[in-house]
Amino acid sequence: MEQENLLQTEDLQQENVQSSAATSDETQADVSVQEQPTPVEKKPEKEVPKWDFTTFDSEEIITRMKELIQDFPVQQLKVLDNLPPIFESQYQKEYDKALAAFTEAGNPEEEFEYTSDAKERFYNIYRQYREKKAEYHKKAEEEKEENLKKKLQIIEELKALVQKEESPNKTYQEFKALQERWRNTGMVPQANVNDLLESYHLHVENFFNYIKINRELRDLDLKKNLDAKIALCEQAEKLLEENDLGNAFRQLQYLHQQWKEVGPVAAEQKEAIWERFKAITSKINDNYHRFLDTLKEEQENNLKTKEDLCLRLEALLNQNRTKHSEWEEGTKAVMELQEEWKHAGLVPQKDRNKITKRFRGLCDSFFDQRRVFLKELDKIQAANLKAKTALCEKAEALKDSTDWKNTTRQMVELQKQWKQVGPVQRKYSDKVWKRFRAACDYFFDQKNAQFQNTHSEESKNLELKKALIEELRQFQFSDNTEENIEALKNYQARWAEIGFVPFKEKESIQNEFRNLINGYFDKLDMDDFEKNIELFKSKLNSFEASGDKDSRIVEEREKLMNRIKQIENDLHVWENNIGFFSKSSNAGNVIKEFEHKIEGARHRLSLMYEKLRIIDSMI
Repeated sequence: MEQENLLQTEDLQQENVQSSAATSDETQADVSVQEQPTPVEKKPEKEVPKWDFTTFDSEEIITRMKELIQDFPVQQLKVLDNLPPIFESQYQKEYDKALAAFTEAGNPEEEFEYTSDAKERFYNIYRQYREKKAEYHKKAEEEKEENLKKKLQIIEELKALVQKEESPNKTYQEFKALQERWRNTGMVPQANVNDLLESYHLHVENFFNYIKINRELRDLDLKKNLDAKIALCEQAEKLLEENDLGNAFRQLQYLHQQWKEVGPVAAEQKEAIWERFKAITSKINDNYHRFLDTLKEEQENNLKTKEDLCLRLEALLNQNRTKHSEWEEGTKAVMELQEEWKHAGLVPQKDRNKITKRFRGLCDSFFDQRRVFLKELDKIQAANLKAKTALCEKAEALKDSTDWKNTTRQMVELQKQWKQVGPVQRKYSDKVWKRFRAACDYFFDQKNAQFQNTHSEESKNLELKKALIEELRQFQFSDNTEENIEALKNYQARWAEIGFVPFKEKESIQNEFRNLINGYFDKLDMDDFEKNIELFKSKLNSFEASGDKDSRIVEEREKLMNRIKQIENDLHVWENNIGFFSKSSNAGNVIKEFEHKIEGARHRLSLMYEKLRIIDSMI
């Protein structure tokens, strides 16, 4: 009855394990009692490290994989089965990073060559692991077949024991030797496990019933079996303290296999010991199932997190970027999302490939668009470099000029044009800027040095002009008008001979002198024409003290020419009108008015022609 209950419970246990294992491949337990880990008491001292390969770069993945293959049996290295996609992902990131650095350095993408042999080395080592694993499984299956033959032979020898007529002690010793051989014989194919155990326990029971071994020997054997099952219960109870619930669940399968190998116990103790073992089994199974449920919930939450990362990446992908800085910000944001993805955890197996493909595709699309932008940017920046080089050449051609005013204006214009030209490639930016700035700085340094030398001279000139103004204020007219005019012209000549004054004082001191000299001319006893000409000469003489004499004279001539043209046009119109009015009998007053206008215009025109003659003599 105990054997029957044990087998039924084992079948139920395997069904529970298979149902739970389908939930997640990361926590999948090996449901076959033949594929159990090393017995608890024979666990290796050195355990396989629980490394997170997703945090390693490609070289470290290769190094760690080699260490595991060298230091641990292949059957303990299931962690390597899922390593290729992790390596491919990291290798792609390193490839993208190297390509980005290559293009950012100003190199065309089509010239990029990635020289890493990491992928070839990885798959060579991974192939060794697969070959070792295949050889291990092949050998294990061969051993199972051989063990099946050995156990079938042991059963045949058990059958033969009941036919012998030897002493009970000798027969019992032979029986114990067969049991020892049975226990020391390894695993058999899974398909033969239950039938083989049923046959074995049947013939064990037949043996005890047939030879009617003495009570003491039978009780001793039952007690040893009880002790063995108590030890198994204690080992199972320790598994309740195990933090790694997956490992506890797998170790429990091995304990169940050992339980099946142990013989019967006394009838009065059979139910109690089985209930104890079954209760521990239920607790471990419950803990494991809760763990799987929690893991499933976590993976569903991780899936939602990764779906949200895809949505955020899509939003970044749909943004319109026209500047390099905007692409840099976008790249930083994408890399931050990739980092979040890296730490988002595993998702359900059924969704893993789909969500990974979606995220990776969005990343690829972003970086494809970025490469297109950078190619176009290279063309624009090359044109910008050409434009800035031309500005450098213009600045260098002007830097030695001593025409401070015009060259300053030209230099400022070149600087404005420089600001309007877009950026150039980073490897040329500093060099071309230093070249342009050096030319500009040289010119302005020379200009500043020149004006620093003239500053004290301008201050002296200001004092001289102030003294001349004070002298002019004290001027008294004589009875001779000609002498008065010559005296005022002399003041103007002396004023013109004095050099530049500080710029901030220039306009006020000039206006003060002109107002004063004009006031004196207004008091002179001379006709308006001559007075107007003298005042005009005074105005022209004031240009001598300015830094832009030539341009101001040209500007004054243009104004004069415009006024001459206007007066000539007016004269033409008025003369035509007089001809028209002369045909009318009532136009006398109107004709006189127009004749007066024409006379005044001709007088003004004569004055302006004289002014024009004076200006032309100065050019």
